[in-house]
Amino acid sequence: MPTVTIIVLVLAIVSIRLERVQGVVDAIYAFMSRNFGWFFILANLGAFAFSLWIIISPKGKIRLGGESCKPEYGNLSWVAMMFTTSCSAGLIVFGFIETVIYASAPPFQIEPLSIQAYEYAQMYSHYHWGLNAWTLYIPASVAIGYALYNRGKSSISLGVACGSVLGKQGKGPIGALIDILGTFGAVMAPVTSMGLGMPLLTLLFQEIFGIGDEYAAVLQGVILAIWVLMFGSSVYLGLSKGIKNLSNINVALAFSFMAFVGILGGILPLFRAEVNTLGLYAQNFIRMLTYTDPYGDGGFVGSWTVWYWAWLIVYMPLMGVFNARISKGRTLREVAVGQMVFCSLGCWVAMSTLGNYAIKLQQGGVDIAAALNRDGQPAAILLILQNMPMPKAMMVLVAALVFVFMATTVDSSSFVAAETTTKHKTADDHAPRWMRVFWAAMACLVTFVLLRVGGFGAVQVLAILAGLPLAAVMFLVIASAVKMLKKDR
Repeated sequence: MPTVTIIVLVLAIVSIRLERVQGVVDAIYAFMSRNFGWFFILANLGAFAFSLWIIISPKGKIRLGGESCKPEYGNLSWVAMMFTTSCSAGLIVFGFIETVIYASAPPFQIEPLSIQAYEYAQMYSHYHWGLNAWTLYIPASVAIGYALYNRGKSSISLGVACGSVLGKQGKGPIGALIDILGTFGAVMAPVTSMGLGMPLLTLLFQEIFGIGDEYAAVLQGVILAIWVLMFGSSVYLGLSKGIKNLSNINVALAFSFMAFVGILGGILPLFRAEVNTLGLYAQNFIRMLTYTDPYGDGGFVGSWTVWYWAWLIVYMPLMGVFNARISKGRTLREVAVGQMVFCSLGCWVAMSTLGNYAIKLQQGGVDIAAALNRDGQPAAILLILQNMPMPKAMMVLVAALVFVFMATTVDSSSFVAAETTTKHKTADDHAPRWMRVFWAAMACLVTFVLLRVGGFGAVQVLAILAGLPLAAVMFLVIASAVKMLKKDR
């Protein structure tokens, strides 16, 4: 398969020229974010406008599968599967430290670690995990779902989603290229998240079990092997028995932990902070939506907003196919609102409880910002956990959360990769189970190599390089969805 060939070639080049790859990671990212950052911001604007159109227009009443079709999953399980598939370990990693990162190097030329810096940092963490983040998946979800269940297409891919615009070209080289990009994105999306979660998980296991640094690579290999077994079991069971149940467990565990941290930091101070954040968010929404920092160094927007949109666009093929598969029987308005509103609310809870607790520690004398600059993200999160009640128990709980979040994401990713590389006779056919296990193993192998290349820096470069062509595809998806919905009455 072309996608497997591309992945194997990339792994071979990286493994053979490791030192050279590490040396150019920062240079590539700086060039791409500075010169093409505006394109990612335009892609986000396009997806946001399309999502609002679906919600407020009569087209939002269209039901995937026809008017008599009923949803296969209950509301809670449906939202849980969408939420946990996209959020992955990144929600835990950035939930704790994103506000401190932003406060240390804030946007709009604000003084670092000032009161205003903390306020704007919390505002931006909600923006990057809020409405605009989730709108990036809605065009693909709508286009793929409508083509699959309302137009009777048997194939399930980005190429099919672009079919109305591409016409005959969709069955030629252009359509094939888009499908390869879609499958590559579906496989790389969890890899970027595992690249974030694995260093934290490794450090937590080292701290819990007293394992030395010299065994870190071995420990990562063991963790990945356990993941393959865990992912393989879940994806083998499929959507209804495996992924749905794992998502429900994930949501229950995650929000219980967030509630505990919220109580620990103080409920009344939390509400006071969030009311303030809501006001700032409303006042600065248009500015954040279009902020490119053209006359400054572009450091904040390039390192964060551009990277977030690139990272989430890499998730677009995965989330588009997955959300379409689980949304049969839902109206297009439900598909849009479920992601924009309910999934955003879940992220708001995470960023408010975990973020405000980190600010409380930072202002109370626990120098998380210094730990970030000196030792990196995993060490900063470890410092936060060490300053919580029952630190060992908290480490075990966070390790379990990262484990389960990653299991849910890779489950869904391998399910989608298998679906997009299999020829279906009907829209309700599913890919062979062995193929799902194969793609789960492939994601773990790529993650192991990625970690050897350069950790978070390599994750950033991978996201922006894969995200740029997929951002261009997103405009095709939006145009195709609009054309299909306007043509069919």
